[in-house]
Amino acid sequence: MDKYMSRPEIAPGDEDNTALEVDLTNKFLNGELSFAEYSSEWYCADKKDDFCDNDDRLSDEDAEESPSTQSSEKVTRRRKVTRLTPALMGLMGEANLRFARGDKDMAEKMCHEIIKQVPAAAEPYQTLAQIYEDDPEKSLQFSLLAAHLSPSDANEWLRLAAISKQRNDIKQEMICYTQAINADPKNIAIHLKRLEVLTMLEESKYPLNNINRVKCYHRIVTALPSSEGDTIMKYARLASTMYHNNNEIEKTLEVMTNAYEKCSKYFTAEDLNILLELLITKKAYKTCIEIFVGHVGVEIEAEIQTIRKANDEIEEQTHYLNCTIPDNLPIDLRSKLLVCFVHLGAINLVQTLLQDFLSNDVEKAGDLYMDIEEALSTVGYHELAMQLLEPLVQNTSFDLGAVWLKHAECLYKLGRENDAIESYYKVLKHAPQHPTARKKLFTILEKKGSINEALEILQQDYKYVVNAGLLYEQYMILKKYNRPLKYLEVGEALLSKTFPRYRHQSELKIALRTKGAIIELIHNFRAMRGENPFNENDIHFDEEEDFKLTAEEEWLIFKDLMEVAHIHKQYSTMQRLSYGAIMSKALAPHRKNLEFLCFQSCLLNNDYINAMRFIREIAHKIPGARSWTLLNFVLNAIDEYPQVKFLYRLFEKDCSMIKKLFLGNHFITSGRYLVALKYFLEYHEQCKEPISALLVAITSLVMAAQKTMDKHHNLVLQGLCYLSIYHKLRKCNHESYYNIGRAFQMLNINNLAIAYYEKVLNSNSIAKCAKHGAIDLKKEAAYNLVLLYKGHSPQMARRYLNQYLVIE
Repeated sequence: MDKYMSRPEIAPGDEDNTALEVDLTNKFLNGELSFAEYSSEWYCADKKDDFCDNDDRLSDEDAEESPSTQSSEKVTRRRKVTRLTPALMGLMGEANLRFARGDKDMAEKMCHEIIKQVPAAAEPYQTLAQIYEDDPEKSLQFSLLAAHLSPSDANEWLRLAAISKQRNDIKQEMICYTQAINADPKNIAIHLKRLEVLTMLEESKYPLNNINRVKCYHRIVTALPSSEGDTIMKYARLASTMYHNNNEIEKTLEVMTNAYEKCSKYFTAEDLNILLELLITKKAYKTCIEIFVGHVGVEIEAEIQTIRKANDEIEEQTHYLNCTIPDNLPIDLRSKLLVCFVHLGAINLVQTLLQDFLSNDVEKAGDLYMDIEEALSTVGYHELAMQLLEPLVQNTSFDLGAVWLKHAECLYKLGRENDAIESYYKVLKHAPQHPTARKKLFTILEKKGSINEALEILQQDYKYVVNAGLLYEQYMILKKYNRPLKYLEVGEALLSKTFPRYRHQSELKIALRTKGAIIELIHNFRAMRGENPFNENDIHFDEEEDFKLTAEEEWLIFKDLMEVAHIHKQYSTMQRLSYGAIMSKALAPHRKNLEFLCFQSCLLNNDYINAMRFIREIAHKIPGARSWTLLNFVLNAIDEYPQVKFLYRLFEKDCSMIKKLFLGNHFITSGRYLVALKYFLEYHEQCKEPISALLVAITSLVMAAQKTMDKHHNLVLQGLCYLSIYHKLRKCNHESYYNIGRAFQMLNINNLAIAYYEKVLNSNSIAKCAKHGAIDLKKEAAYNLVLLYKGHSPQMARRYLNQYLVIE
């Protein structure tokens, strides 16, 4: 036997396939794969067709698939029938002889040796199936493998389908019938059996994956000979209906074309109407004319001219001279003939045939009128198109927005702008939100100089579905005509497509703490609370519209709107826009700028609670004098929440002196003067700044005014002492005199208060500004003097009033 053991040579490109064959075969024989899975690995990697073809050629179904389809996801492997070498054929013959003599063990060993060398040969599996006749399971496995590797025997596949049916393996039965069809595609009985099995699978709600009834119908149409015309037409109609319902125009045309080529004489007027409709959709007008002449009985007289182009190419042009139509030709076929002539440029025939067509009742043929009108408008014959539109708009059954739109556009193309305006208004009467009608009407009105009316036409009703593209055009036009407040309203509506509005403070917290898919998180948060994810008064945009702002456009529009809102003091709008922007996915790269804009909007809108949320983050991320000044401003404006813990955290690492200043300021505003004095004194001991001396003085004097405090005189003396220190450190007599005067006025030491206020009036200004003039405190000092003199010396009060406080 050694002479039979030589292994055949394997081409380098086939090594991977051979290894895969061995692996799949072993898994199948070991029960790790079902036959459906085994065959699927080889032939059904393409998910678009679960009916595999296992012969050495492509089936009709597969020929229909484009190369790009056949290479999807996994490469579909096509098997060539493997032939044994002469040496292995001899070994195979000896194995069969041993089996015939009853030596099953040796015959099995020989078969396995052949499988080891050539796993894709069918012969050893056929013999093994016979050897294991007593074991139905194994015998079936080997029979399936043998048929799979040599798939041209339809009867064998039918036998295996019957066995699978007995075992109630419907999936395997389906595959067997499919392979039988591949082997004998013209056998209608096999096709019908496969459809029966498919019906059983559907009724039992078996997961069909990509098993497709319409492909079974399509396969019948392509496989049967033309002598089976009735059957072909039956399944062609079924397939075309299913393809059409799935909007698969290419497939619908393909199946109807196949049927027409095989049995055109079986086509009814309805079938021809469907075929012609599909061909017109694909702009195959000459093919339609051939069908009219060859099948319908239309007689056409034409001449062909040969024209040499500039590049020496020769082109044949057909000129249609005359046309005779049978009297019994249905009107829908007449309309399609007209459409074909329109697109083929036979305008002389169109004019002649159109008069006859217009004699038909508009009530019954209105849709066909529209088809011809659309063809005429497409190629620019608007005068002829108007002959079809006028009867339509005069008929109450076709008093529709779409018809009036065609009418208006045709009038506009003909230069009848006034009539077009009236028709466009009719469109808006039927479809108030129609974006095309609004755009065209705006263009005409703008051209005529009616700017206000034109701008009103662009306004959509936000209660209904809104077109974002029209909203963007309105935004740009309002900007062009400088209508800022309306421009701001429309811009905010446009950005609301991607800018959500928050409902609760907790949603704002989510937006501030999260980067990324903020909108999705907020919608999930609302769903958890049992709320509608969307607001009732949200604008509903047209989901079928493909208009979308780019991230850069969205950012520029947002900045522009914020500027306009600031100029016109629309601070609530600023706050809404900035909150929406921070939740927008497209503006995530501008997060830092947006946080600061949110803070500014809150400040301008006097929303200090939310301003505090933002300034806390800013102070942490960007420590410095500016952020601390802003923080101090907000702290002074907000009284509801203590911020001591936050201040401790903010200054826990650096800036210990600033920490004391902030804490002292916080405690003095909250009425805890003794604690505030402690922090101010600590700050002054190290910094020796005029502000710290002033704060210590103020705190001491305020404490002295409290009834609950002891040693009032000591506190007053301490306050006056620090005021003196403040005066020396400040080196600005004008300001320090005023503050000292205020302190004496608070202590009710009026004579000294008057003296210091007089010094303020006699001292130089703090600074001079080219824009604002002298910057000083003279008016404030004069007003305080008026208050002091008002009770006991009205003349002096009036003198100061007239000299310093008269508005010129």
